[in-house]
Amino acid sequence: MSELITSAIDFLNKIKLEKMVIVKFEKLDGTERTMTCTLDFSKIPREKHPKGVDLAKILKLINNSHILKVYDLEKQDWRSVPFDRVDYLITPSNKKSYRIKLK
Repeated sequence: MSELITSAIDFLNKIKLEKMVIVKFEKLDGTERTMTCTLDFSKIPREKHPKGVDLAKILKLINNSHILKVYDLEKQDWRSVPFDRVDYLITPSNKKSYRIKLK
């Protein structure tokens, strides 16, 4: 498995394990974005739940665009996180901060 896919899976697992995380990353226009996000379906409104999971599509998005989809708790919608431009991820439950850099 490539390092890119492994890093993406680790990133997703941290978000899923913690239920809610704060992520800071650089947007394409160069500005910084801080997002409180989740992959915990109990925190996502039922009408926003995905209809299904297409693993091939997810892996293609990770591999080609370095993008992961997460649910933004402030915007109340799904957003893309360019995980190769993430500065850090904070887990509010235990106040741990993880630096994530693939560059």
